[in-house]
Amino acid sequence: MNAMRVVSGVVVMAGVALTATPAQQRAPVRSPRAPVALVGGTLIDGTGGAPLRNSVVLIRGERIEKVGTTASLPVPKGYDAVSTEGLTVLPGLWDLHVHLMYAGHPDARYWFSAYTPQFERVIMPASAEQLLMAGVTAARDLAAPPEPVVAVKRRIAAGDIPGPTLYVAGPALTKGGAANAAQTWNVAGAADAQAKTNRLIDGGVDWIKIINAEQMTLEEMKAIVSTAHARGRKVAAHAFSEAEIRQGLLAGVDDFQHVRTQTPEYPSDLVASLRDRVRNGPPLYWTITAGGNGQLNAAYLASNPEFLDDPANFIGLPQPIVDDVRKAIAARVQAPPRRGGAVQSQEEINATVKRKIAQLRDVGVQIVFGTDVGSWGEVTGHATWMEADLWVRELGIDPMTVIRAMTLEAAHMMGVDRDSGSVTEGKLADVIAVRGDPLRHIDVLREPKIVIKHGRRFK
Repeated sequence: MNAMRVVSGVVVMAGVALTATPAQQRAPVRSPRAPVALVGGTLIDGTGGAPLRNSVVLIRGERIEKVGTTASLPVPKGYDAVSTEGLTVLPGLWDLHVHLMYAGHPDARYWFSAYTPQFERVIMPASAEQLLMAGVTAARDLAAPPEPVVAVKRRIAAGDIPGPTLYVAGPALTKGGAANAAQTWNVAGAADAQAKTNRLIDGGVDWIKIINAEQMTLEEMKAIVSTAHARGRKVAAHAFSEAEIRQGLLAGVDDFQHVRTQTPEYPSDLVASLRDRVRNGPPLYWTITAGGNGQLNAAYLASNPEFLDDPANFIGLPQPIVDDVRKAIAARVQAPPRRGGAVQSQEEINATVKRKIAQLRDVGVQIVFGTDVGSWGEVTGHATWMEADLWVRELGIDPMTVIRAMTLEAAHMMGVDRDSGSVTEGKLADVIAVRGDPLRHIDVLREPKIVIKHGRRFK
């Protein structure tokens, strides 16, 4: 089966036939039948070690067979030699906060009303493919209707459609949200919270996500966390407010999501609580999504609208959906940013985000790489490299540390670093290659020339 085929069939919505345009159709995948040798490029293996010049990476089946140099590891007979001269070879990238159900449209309410029936067969597969073509070979989806996202995860795992290895949360557990929202489930009491956590895990999710934690009782929060932990799952929660963070810390949440700007910094007592959690455990992670929802990226989006025209953002999507997303984002980037109903300058937003991230790093929270792909402006073809660029350029993190966060540390946080996250003998062959040196110019990650996932070449 051709894993790169355009979504088959014709989707009809509101009486309009929706099909992918020729400009968005993809070339067939080259699926190597012989073992592969990547020969000649500089290897950054994800461990943080020194780059390996003139590298050779042998791939057999789904696994990395050997790693060496052109001097130490001759290419055996029968291997399909692929030149990586002039390229940097890296592990496939991870994105630990994505939403396949969106496509960067800024109006979630409108999006759900218009496109929910298209999630499973059109929008989620298209988003998955866009991620893979951007070099993301593993991703964590945090909030989606349960059956569609689990079905897409399984279709990718079976090789029916292209996409990164998916770890999914299904709908977020909440309280006080819309009763019939596709991507959230309300809880009512500790017993109900426990039952719905079990129901999600029985349905095939890998993580549990909580939003609006400050609306829940501590007993409800603890029921979710303890049930998830007892069944080998971790729990992510929004950190939009200080109340959410405090409740999450009391309940033992594993990973907070986002940094918000309602206050200029975290107060001293909350910083002390974070420091205490870091000191005494269990590990505390924070997926900061620095560019998500137009925070550190807002000025760029407003002044550089050409990125909206990049076909990489819309692979596999029918043209009417593409036009809808482009029009909505173009209108949104012209609006002044708001937090809590008040207009904030971009300078104020940037200063607050940087200050809060610095506080988290100072107390030793383990910062996690994720983009919030799907939220407005975080179009899939650009979000990963743009977030990496922000980490280097705005947050002052050195590129090797950023690359490690996007690869081995992400795999470690997800509990699969023995099998993934670095270009190491015996691990799954998730490998990309880019033109240029990401240690000098991190933005060369924007256009991978080679994408291999589980030993299969997709680009």
